Amino acid sequence: MSTLDKLWNKNTDKTVEVMPEETMGFIRSLWQAAQHLLTASGANILGPVLMHLDPSMALFTSGIGTLVYTGFVGVPAYMGTSFSYIATIAYIMGAPWGGQAMVAGGIIASGLVSILVGLIVAVIGYRWINILMPPVILAMVVIAIGFLLAPTAFSMAMTNLPLAVLTFGLGVIFATKFSQGSIFSALPVLLSIVIGYLVALILGAAGVMPPVDMSQVNAAPFFTLPRLIVPVFDPRAYIPMALVTFTAVVMEHLGHLKGTSSIVGRDYIPRTARSLIGDGIANALSWSGTPSVTYGENMGVFAITRVFSLKVMFLAGLLAVAAGFLGKLSPLILSIPSGVLGGAVFLLFGMIAWSGFNLLQTEKVDMSKKTNQVMIASMGTMMIAGIVIDYLRSPLSAIKPEELAAAPATVATAVKGLQAFVGALHIGTFDMPALVAVALLGIVLNLVLNWGEIVAEVRTRTQVVTQPAK
Repeated sequence: MSTLDKLWNKNTDKTVEVMPEETMGFIRSLWQAAQHLLTASGANILGPVLMHLDPSMALFTSGIGTLVYTGFVGVPAYMGTSFSYIATIAYIMGAPWGGQAMVAGGIIASGLVSILVGLIVAVIGYRWINILMPPVILAMVVIAIGFLLAPTAFSMAMTNLPLAVLTFGLGVIFATKFSQGSIFSALPVLLSIVIGYLVALILGAAGVMPPVDMSQVNAAPFFTLPRLIVPVFDPRAYIPMALVTFTAVVMEHLGHLKGTSSIVGRDYIPRTARSLIGDGIANALSWSGTPSVTYGENMGVFAITRVFSLKVMFLAGLLAVAAGFLGKLSPLILSIPSGVLGGAVFLLFGMIAWSGFNLLQTEKVDMSKKTNQVMIASMGTMMIAGIVIDYLRSPLSAIKPEELAAAPATVATAVKGLQAFVGALHIGTFDMPALVAVALLGIVLNLVLNWGEIVAEVRTRTQVVTQPAK
């Protein structure tokens, strides 16, 4: 055994079925850690770009979150940018009153929500979450995440349709035409972006299309210190982000915990409370980057490699932290043409929606049940309305009254009607994101339509808890 391996505390020569407490050699562990970082990088880089946040800080905070979560919970996982927040954060960043400081406050609030839910679970168990938000609601929320982002993907793709089609086509080929476990099938989105970007650079240099602007990359230093943000706590930002956490992210995290249990072959469900608290702490510490959640992509790496070592995830976290010090990384990512990103996310957002439809099947949601039909139909209608509202909200709010007064009467009437429609999700100074509206509608309908079943379930659980031991 080498001196490095001794210092690393290597305790196994296994290359598969490496359990969380086991440690392979340092070099082998490093390669496994790099694979986890690379697997997470596609979404972990794309997410902050779509949120208009700093990609290098997203990598840095994902590393911090991974170190905190694995150390506190003892469950192998990688903490990366959560796509559940994209629409909400993009709206906050684009609002006249918004900005990154408010998003930072919202991220901290989101983390506190997860911690609070974890503390409640520690006291009364996790079953109440399934009662309040059954699988039909979770599935529709996941579908809404994908569909509500569709206008963003379409707008980006139309900035350069040829590049978008190329990137989309490559993503489809990599995802479907290569064997499972190959680098192409494991990283279809990331690889399609890299190739699309290289094509854009080549065609730009040849004068076929506008050149890629590399001025910010050239001006940036090679190394820099992570840029910390002073958070601002504004209810217009932290309320919708906290609601997204409660309605979508908590359920996503629980699904990942169940999935990890199945892959590793250990029951991590008893650690639900600790896992939610660890997730919340990691999220709150990500305030200068992006809100985070355990990554399903890395669960796939566990399933393929059969290496579950916590030391590997520790190294992956350190590598991500180190990436935050690379000064040229963020401007390089931000220089990727919108057309390339549009083609990639066109596929990615569709896959998010597909995973929601898949949940309806895997969770065996009874589609013949009238209450489920009503909830799916109502949440679907709200979803469609929300797509229109989120898409039109900014341009319609920019139209001034004097401009309407000077417009033809028919045009002014039509615009006022649309403004009234867009204002349907406006409560005081709070613009409710469509995703939050969809989730809240589902929760309220579930409480109303299944009230009898919910009360019976709660009474049953209460009796089990309060029944004296014999």
